[in-house]
Amino acid sequence: MTEPNEYMANIAVDQGVDPLMDHLSIFGAPTFLDDGAAIELRLEPFHMNGGGTAHGGLFMVLLDVVMACSTLDAELSCVTVELKSNFMRPGGVEGDLIKARGFLRSRGRSLAFCDGEIRNEGGELLATASGTFKYIKRPGSVDENPVRT
Repeated sequence: MTEPNEYMANIAVDQGVDPLMDHLSIFGAPTFLDDGAAIELRLEPFHMNGGGTAHGGLFMVLLDVVMACSTLDAELSCVTVELKSNFMRPGGVEGDLIKARGFLRSRGRSLAFCDGEIRNEGGELLATASGTFKYIKRPGSVDENPVRT
């Protein structure tokens, strides 16, 4: 299993990874796996779109976060350069549990390439994504070997 960096290891169960995750009531650090990261979320009324199913924007946030977390590096953070999403079917209704997973596919000195997916409790594929992430220094870190663009 991959070890979370210090920042992720210190996220409380009632705290989100960032302010947007707090706002969406998606709390706690992702689970770190050998091949990436995962987040589970029980859908609440405020996660729904006008049609009564999970909002596509929610799926994109979850996919972005689990893919970024799958790039895990103790010294570096990352920012999203590109994100492509595909929605396979409606995303469930209030009370459903959805599971987002991100997978690191390839990594260079400055870029990481990831894939992601969201499934429902029954294992049905709801959405997929691919993304490119650029490594950056963590705020306050020592820059002994800077990443060059």
